[in-house]
Amino acid sequence: TSGKGMELYQEKLLPAVEEGAQAAHKDPSEVERTIEVKVSFDTDRARALADTRIWAALALPAEDKVAIHDAREMEKRAEAVADQAHRRWLVSSDPEEHIEQLRPYIELGFTHLIFHAPGEDQSRFIQLYSKEILPRLRQRWG
Repeated sequence: TSGKGMELYQEKLLPAVEEGAQAAHKDPSEVERTIEVKVSFDTDRARALADTRIWAALALPAEDKVAIHDAREMEKRAEAVADQAHRRWLVSSDPEEHIEQLRPYIELGFTHLIFHAPGEDQSRFIQLYSKEILPRLRQRWG
């Protein structure tokens, strides 16, 4: 998934895909590469930011989550960092800015992007993304 630092993909994950393909006697360039991209796009930037709060637990470092076995405790810790939730998402209210946020994943060779939107109104997101973002992606990268 996105939001973990580009060096993870460049230095670890994608080289492992390449090695695995070669070990299986396959052409690495023919291996499909899929990534789940955490996106919060809305024409209202405040709404795009607010939508990420429900996923605030993503802003917690792994070591702060590993020993939590109670959902209530996770919610409590997540609420403490809710104002930082957006850091793990591509947040934008501008279509061109959003396309630029997606560019690094495409340039790394990901061939399938799965968009994960955080808000409760998924119909709104799908309609907005279909109108504002997907046509621009197709125009630039096919």
